[in-house]
Amino acid sequence: MVNAMCKLIRWVCLTLAVLSCRPALFETPPRSARPYGSGGTAQRPVEEPEPPAEPVINLYASAYCFPDSVDWRAGAPSSGSLLLLKNGAELLRLPTEGKLEPDRHRIVKGKLWTDRCENGQMIVSCNGQERFRFAGEEMFNGFWVDDDRVYTLGQRPGGGVTFRVNGQERFSSGNGLLLNGPEEAHWEGGAFCVDTGGIYYAYGVPIRKQNQVTWEYRVMNGERTEKTVPLGEGCQMYDIRVWNGTVYRVENRYGALYMVKGENNLFVSLQSGEAPHYCKLVPAGDRMLLKGYSYRPAFTYWFREPDDLVLAVTGKPVVSELVMDGEHHGYLQENAAGNILGVYWDQDLVFRSDGRHTLTSSRCVQLKKQTFGVALTAATGRRHMLIRQTDTLTIRFNGYFTSVQID
Repeated sequence: MVNAMCKLIRWVCLTLAVLSCRPALFETPPRSARPYGSGGTAQRPVEEPEPPAEPVINLYASAYCFPDSVDWRAGAPSSGSLLLLKNGAELLRLPTEGKLEPDRHRIVKGKLWTDRCENGQMIVSCNGQERFRFAGEEMFNGFWVDDDRVYTLGQRPGGGVTFRVNGQERFSSGNGLLLNGPEEAHWEGGAFCVDTGGIYYAYGVPIRKQNQVTWEYRVMNGERTEKTVPLGEGCQMYDIRVWNGTVYRVENRYGALYMVKGENNLFVSLQSGEAPHYCKLVPAGDRMLLKGYSYRPAFTYWFREPDDLVLAVTGKPVVSELVMDGEHHGYLQENAAGNILGVYWDQDLVFRSDGRHTLTSSRCVQLKKQTFGVALTAATGRRHMLIRQTDTLTIRFNGYFTSVQID
């Protein structure tokens, strides 16, 4: 009787231990088990096709890490390590020397791609292994990897644009200036637009006539000119993108804001006295939106269509970053010192920082595959935060985050 009772107690304890298990942070939970029968006599399982497994979505992050003796906030460290994290766990650590340039690395499909200029050559590496090199110096505003082909869009110091495939020059403009940079988190390739018809980008060139300078913008498909857009005097081009085979652009024409879809000029309706800034084109679901902010009548960060304000966050504290995918949105608020106060997902506060963290780059925020990812660097100390939807994870190291990538 005693032995039977002991066995029963052990069985109950084991059952409770199993039931108390929970999936680890940032991991996809398993599907719940289905019962085979409805009671009475045991039934043989019915053979049913297994539903397709939901794809695992991972949150990658990159960061600079320094020896414990280094106070990186007090100056510019000359050496350290570049980290690649996957769901908070370290995947890769690469040594760094000399000037640290966060825009010279990016995460693509779970791999860390880096570039550096050394002895007059650009050296491009993947996870620390050199892939190719070429002569000159460029900052990659566009970067895209497709199987064994690496597409780069470089801005040269002092002007000039070069489009390359695996380091081989395919197109060059001696005085071109790119509209977009590597910080464009809403577009996979930075300044690139990868569409069904090819890989697109846009740049501007100054046109000098007598004592006047106007700008002409060229939309490129690889090495071929797809469209030329002259800009009138007194006008400003904010953005050009190619999406679903259509060329979109947003312009300020003598104080009025326009979105141009193909050949259709769409007037953007604004509030009286509203002065828009940082107007960018952002795909959201099945539509193209404008992203920007205004200071009057109050600071407002917004997404809008030409005739409709889709989403706006206004008032104080000031919103430091706002992302949207057409169904969900996320944003961060900051105090007067630029430190983060809170992180919001679909209007719900998911993390309260109270000024203890900073957003070191707009590349540290992303909304992709209906997943919201944020990497916050501690304003003091080493307790940094990774945030995914409503989950938070503390990461301790002496350094700062540089980017996130959801894949």
